[in-house]
Amino acid sequence: MGTMLAVMKGAPAPGAKIAEVEIPSIGPGDVLVKVRATSICGTDLHIYNWDAWAQSVIKTPLVFGHEFHGEVVEVGSDVKALKAGDLVSVESHVPCGRCYQCTHDMMHICDELKIIGVHRAGCFAQYVAVPAICAWKNSPGTPPEVASLMEPMGNSVHVVSEANVAGKTVAVFGCGPAGLFATGVARAKGAAAIHAIDINRNRLELAKAMGADELLNGADPDLVSKLTKLSGGYGLDVALEMSGSQKAIVNALRSLKKGGTMVAFGLPSRPGELDLANDVIMTGRRILGIVGRRMFADWVEMQKLLDGGKFDPRPAITHTFKLAEFDRAVATIGQENVKCGKVVLLP
Repeated sequence: MGTMLAVMKGAPAPGAKIAEVEIPSIGPGDVLVKVRATSICGTDLHIYNWDAWAQSVIKTPLVFGHEFHGEVVEVGSDVKALKAGDLVSVESHVPCGRCYQCTHDMMHICDELKIIGVHRAGCFAQYVAVPAICAWKNSPGTPPEVASLMEPMGNSVHVVSEANVAGKTVAVFGCGPAGLFATGVARAKGAAAIHAIDINRNRLELAKAMGADELLNGADPDLVSKLTKLSGGYGLDVALEMSGSQKAIVNALRSLKKGGTMVAFGLPSRPGELDLANDVIMTGRRILGIVGRRMFADWVEMQKLLDGGKFDPRPAITHTFKLAEFDRAVATIGQENVKCGKVVLLP
């Protein structure tokens, strides 16, 4: 079929390279997508930096990347719901369709789950082959940069939906892209007040643009008492923990009122300790663990929010680069003095 340019993890070492590789072929149940826009996720940074997680999971060589939007240019013989010319965003989780979870409406936590750009070739390329079940047809007129974010935005829709935030006092711990999107979704879903917490002032400013009411420093030793006062003296109704920081997890729990809910989404880098007796059991607080997006209830909800004008992720998009500028894009994300939210690549 010819060749294309792609960001390749060519060897088990830090970094990546732009390489010329074969355009992927498709099977009967697949579609070939020409990438129009793709965005960088924290998972991609783990792969780029070649940390312990990446070393344990990734097999090189690999074209990585999993958040993207593009045009269907070829469909497999068994594909009926899509055709060439359709514009799609793609669910990165590839379910088996057979296990208990898949047959009980929980495909996002499939027992045999494979992830595009992790276990199979990804989207930091001009073309990518994906199972047709993973392709979500975009609403007409969706900007490419917004359509490229459907996958990560779905995480935040899942987090906020499970917390049932309407009319409640909410705090978002961690204002990286997932936290920024969660802030915007919580505002769209009618949260009474949204408090954003981070140690990075630039990220807090982005959270303000996404709809946060109060901005607080995550390093403040009086953070819990301040959040309690902002919540009428009883504590928060909901804490959305999007950072994975051990300190943030503890503060999120202790900021809740009795009977409040913490949604745990951020991944800690190592196991930590919780005072379950005092911070959870004796206070009747709940912890909900969330991963990925419900296939496809959260996609439906996300599309409604976008189409209805209730949610706009674009204030969180701070940089756009060409695919060939991948190293520069990664360097920008790592600069502490740069106001960097979500970074989009245009092949």
